[in-house]
Amino acid sequence: MTDRIYNFSAGPAVLPEPVLRKAQEAIWNVAGSGIGIMEHSHRGKVFDRILDEAERGCRDLGGIPDNYRVLFLQGGASLQFSMVPMNLLPADRTADFLLTGVWAQKAVKEAKILGGKVHIAASSESTNFDRIPKADEIRWSANPVYAHITTNNTIYGTQWRTEPAVPAGVPLVADTSSDMYSRQRVITSNHDALHSPNRKQSPRQPII
Repeated sequence: MTDRIYNFSAGPAVLPEPVLRKAQEAIWNVAGSGIGIMEHSHRGKVFDRILDEAERGCRDLGGIPDNYRVLFLQGGASLQFSMVPMNLLPADRTADFLLTGVWAQKAVKEAKILGGKVHIAASSESTNFDRIPKADEIRWSANPVYAHITTNNTIYGTQWRTEPAVPAGVPLVADTSSDMYSRQRVITSNHDALHSPNRKQSPRQPII
C-alpha cells in the first residue's frame, strides 16, 4: 500500500513516480556530479547541459521550430501579464485583447496598470464567458501593436480550437497556461509569442 494519493487538482497535478524519483535523485546528486542541482552554479557546465536538455525537450515535445526562442523565466503566467506589455506596448500604441475569462481579464488589468492603451476586440463577458467569440464578432483596433488571447479557460470550460485571424503584421501573444502541450504542435503560423507556467505542464515556465 503506497502512501501516495492521486491529485486531480485543476492546477498542479499528479506526476509519474519515475519523474519524482528522478527529481529526488537530482536534488541529492545530479548527473553523477557528486552534488545536487540546487548546489550547482548556474554558470557551470552541468547546469548548461540541463538547460540545453530542457529546451530540446520543449522543442521536441511541442514541435517548436528554430526560428522561435525558448526562455525559462520565473513568475508564472501572471508575471507575463505585466512583462508582455512592458516589452511590447509603448505608451502611444494600443494592444487588442480577446476577453474570454478571468485570466484574460487579469491580462487586461495589468496592461492598464502599466499605462498601456487597451482595446477589447471581442468579449463573452456579458454571458458569463460561456463561449469563445465568433470570428464575425471580433473588431480589431486600427493599428494594434499586438493581440492577446487566453487559449484555454479552465474556469468556464472554453477553448480556442483554432487561433483567431489577426490583422496582417500584428503579433499574436497567447497565454497557453493550461493547454500548451495538449496539441501536437504548440506553435502555429499565427503565433508570435506564447507563455505557460511550470506548475501545470512544464519543468519551468517557458516563454516562446
